[in-house]
Amino acid sequence: MLVWVVGSGGMLGSALVLRARAQAADVFAATPVPWADPVAAQQVLRADAERLADTAGDRDWAVMWAAGASVVSSGAHGVDAERAALRTLLGRIAERPPAGPGAVFVTSSAGGVYAGSSGPPFSTDSEPRPISPYGQLKLDQETDARELLDGRIPLVLGRFSNLYGPGHNTEKGQGLIAMLCRACVRRAPLNLYVPMDTVRDYLYVDDAADLAWRATMSAVGEQPAGVHVEVIASGRAATVGEVIATIQAVAHRRVPLALGTDASARHQVPDLRLVPSVDVDASTLTPLPAGIKRVFDAAISRAV
Repeated sequence: MLVWVVGSGGMLGSALVLRARAQAADVFAATPVPWADPVAAQQVLRADAERLADTAGDRDWAVMWAAGASVVSSGAHGVDAERAALRTLLGRIAERPPAGPGAVFVTSSAGGVYAGSSGPPFSTDSEPRPISPYGQLKLDQETDARELLDGRIPLVLGRFSNLYGPGHNTEKGQGLIAMLCRACVRRAPLNLYVPMDTVRDYLYVDDAADLAWRATMSAVGEQPAGVHVEVIASGRAATVGEVIATIQAVAHRRVPLALGTDASARHQVPDLRLVPSVDVDASTLTPLPAGIKRVFDAAISRAV
């Protein structure tokens, strides 16, 4: 099995690489992608897609897209390059796929695509209704993947809940748990733009990688090639207030907060409970306090 994780430097991508290696899969040695230069990024992705076909031979293979710099607060102009990059990659794979059985996994966002939907908890039966450019990007990428692969290669669209874990890039202004832990360590107030009773489904990144891996492997070599939309979540709801209380219990100190307003707050809805579609054994998932402790310990390590 040869696996190419696009976005392997990110929190989810790095967890997927570790999961692949734990399953004795070979990880494709991809060329570093110059994401800051959209034209150059597309050239690198196209060339690596061609090299993947040569390298894989007749082995089983998978491409797992975990790249992306956009967040909920991103404007419409900031998402075009991401959409074009994925289209370039999938278009080339569709034109010249590896000879062996394979599958493609595309990371999407449950919070992004269901933000305007009605009737939580949301499931694969819920109608997507994005309300932000970020959510629309994720839905557009799903549509692009369907059209480009067109039933020729099995496709898994993974709509993730709120992922958290060590390595979350807080500079993007995303990742509430990581940002709260950083504020707690630095003893610097974090501006909070949502009510304390805002409900989210938090999933530890290693658990997310495991669920995504399982969904992808079950699709490898499927004939006829289908499209599988999956809600990848814990199925456990937690309010922002509960998250803060858990961090304070782990840290033995208060989380400094400043209540404020921000234009992106209009894209934050009060209830994003989810129904997982990939089988989840709750007993195997990382408990929220244990996951938060790992994030807090990582924040301390970075501060030293």
